[in-house]
Formats: sequence, structure tokens, C-alpha cells
Amino acid sequence: MPKLVDSSEVMTSRRYVHLPTEILIHIAKFIFDDWRDTDPPFFQVTLQRFCAVSRQWYSAGIEFLYYRPQLDEGNSFSLFTNTVCPPIRSRERKVDLGSLVQVLNLEALVHHSSNSLTARLLGRVKKNLKTFAAPRISFSINSLAPLSKCKELSYLCLSLVAEPIPLSAIKKAISSLDKLQSLKLSSSTFITDDGSSEGWPPNLTSLQVGGQFDVEKMSSFRWPANLVSLSFCGCEDLDTSALEQILINDQLRTTLIQLTIHRSNRGMFDVGPSAILSELLSLKSLRIPAELLYDLLLLPAFDPMGSPTSIRELELTAPYDENFATNIDPDDICKALNMNLSRVCYLGISPACLGVIPEASHAKIDKFVWKNIDKCPEEELDSLFDLGLVVMDKEPLC
Repeated sequence: MPKLVDSSEVMTSRRYVHLPTEILIHIAKFIFDDWRDTDPPFFQVTLQRFCAVSRQWYSAGIEFLYYRPQLDEGNSFSLFTNTVCPPIRSRERKVDLGSLVQVLNLEALVHHSSNSLTARLLGRVKKNLKTFAAPRISFSINSLAPLSKCKELSYLCLSLVAEPIPLSAIKKAISSLDKLQSLKLSSSTFITDDGSSEGWPPNLTSLQVGGQFDVEKMSSFRWPANLVSLSFCGCEDLDTSALEQILINDQLRTTLIQLTIHRSNRGMFDVGPSAILSELLSLKSLRIPAELLYDLLLLPAFDPMGSPTSIRELELTAPYDENFATNIDPDDICKALNMNLSRVCYLGISPACLGVIPEASHAKIDKFVWKNIDKCPEEELDSLFDLGLVVMDKEPLC
């Protein structure tokens, strides 16, 4: 008589099919890489189910599950913090799950955390954290101490932080983060040079500033030594004189390569246009709201005998003035591309600009851009984002 096999054993053997670990890692990576093409929570749920199959599947997928946790759905943040940084008296886990986190985005959180919990969480994920975006409410000056220990950090976003934190305190906390390359400051920041000895991180190349400026100190302000990209977003009263005092700084005049002026600034060009861009000797990339072409004196075209700007890439975004309804004359743009903008080889136009630069004029403008491309050295073309006139897929974020 044949031996009867328990049905649960059959189900178990079918459910936990053994596969080589290398294949399981490949599958887990495929699920993880698919997050860009699906709703963000989807890949997270799939990886959770993947890790629940067996211990072998868990070991193959756990690094992908914790690499960039999605924490903006339901009680996911509570479950995550209870796992990564449980209460002090709870049993300590054998696996340091916090060390698996490399991307931590808390921007979608509002009242989910507290100042102490955010600080404790940073302390638990510090080992391999490369990207951190702070929450609006629960990031405070108390979070700077654990933040200073995140030695692998390359991208830090504080743009939503509501609590005013002195710039000197931020610089002190991040000054030893040798791998930090990009920093976004919040609109609650007061930008001033307080004379402290604390320096910027040595490899910081990209900086976004908001808030208010100590205008009188801006011409001699000490910017990061290797800064090449500067963005203005969420600034208070960034009027003509303030912008000129900032950009006339000797350091920025000679080293700044990329400049972004976002439409979310207040008081821009209230007292008239400015020719300050002509002072930026190394500027190659410029992103501005469409009508600022006039405020920055890029339109109308300069005297044909004058020197063209150094700009190679120009991106035009949604108008700063919501009531700006004037169509920009394509002939004015073409003339400028033949004169003061004669080095522009890439002209990006956001979808929100199509109302002021109609698509019917794009082919004509594109011809002038390609004339510039034909005159551009090959080595410079290789470094450009794109060539010709391009309608961007979406409006650039701040």
C-alpha cells in the first residue's frame, strides 16, 4: 500500500521551490528596477511578498526591500521605524536592517514622526545612507548631530524643513561629509556670512538656496569652494539688486556653470531688468521662467557687434507671472540666437511655455539652434544634455 502524503507537505514543497540564489537575486533586482515604471508602492509590496516566501528568498531580497523604503502609504512609516529603530528595551535584531537603507525620503510625511524619532532614525541608517530628504515638521536642529555621522551621504534635501535652522549650524554638521555633492536648503534659511570658521563640505558642487539673504554680505559671501551649480527656489524678495549682489560675487562670476531661477521666488525684478548674466564668465546652463528672457536682457537681441553670452543650454519654464499672457515673438528669439545667444545648442521648453512660445514657431527657432550647433566644437557638444529645440516631458521641479 503506498504511503499517504500529507497535503500540507505537498503544498510546502510546491510553494517553496528551490532556485539558485543567484537567480533569486536577479529576480529581486528586476522587481526593484521596475519601480520607475509603476506606482511607487507597487514594487515595495512585491518585494515584501518575495521576501516572505522562504529564508532563502528573504536573504536574496532583503537588501532591495530596504534600499529605498516607501513610507508614504498607510502605517508604513510606523512599521518601518518599529523595525529599524525599535524601543530601547526591545530585543535587539541580529541583522542591522538600518545599514541596508541607502535612500530615505521623508518629504511626504507631516505629523508621522517627531524630532526625537527622526534623529534616532538617522542614527540607525547612518552607515550606508546616500540620499536623504527631510520631512517638513519633524526635522530640527537636534537632527544635525546624527546627520553629521552619515559619512556616505551624497545628496541632502532640506527644502521643506519649516523650523529655521542657522546656516552656521547646518555647515558645522555637514562640513565633514566628504561625499556630499548636492544640498538643498529650505525657505526658512537666512543666508549670511557669520564669520565662523566652519567650511562647506569639500566636494559640494550643487546648491539650492531659499529664504532670505543678508544682501550687504553677498558680494563677499564664501560659497562652497567647488560650487558649479546654483539654484534659487523659495527665496524672499529676490529683487533686481539682491540678485545682482549675489551674482557679482567674484567666486560665482568665475566658477558658476549652471544657474536656475525658479518661478517660486518672491519679488523678482520688481525694480527693473538686469544685465548681471554678462558677468558670469563660465555660465553654460541657464533655466529660467520664460518671461525672464526680458528681465535678464536676453531679449531683445544685443548689438551684433557685442560679445555673445557663454550659455550653451537654455531651458524655459512656466512663467513667473501667472498673468503673463503675451506671446514671445519667435523672431525675437531667432535674432537673439543669431547674436547674444549664438552659443546656445540646446533650447528646452517646458509644457507650460507652449502658451507663450507656440509650437507653430518651433521649427523656425530650431533651425537657428542647429546653426549654432554646426559652429560648436565637438568636445563641447558631447557634454550637452540634448541638442536642438526640445519640448520637455514635464515641468521641472524646484
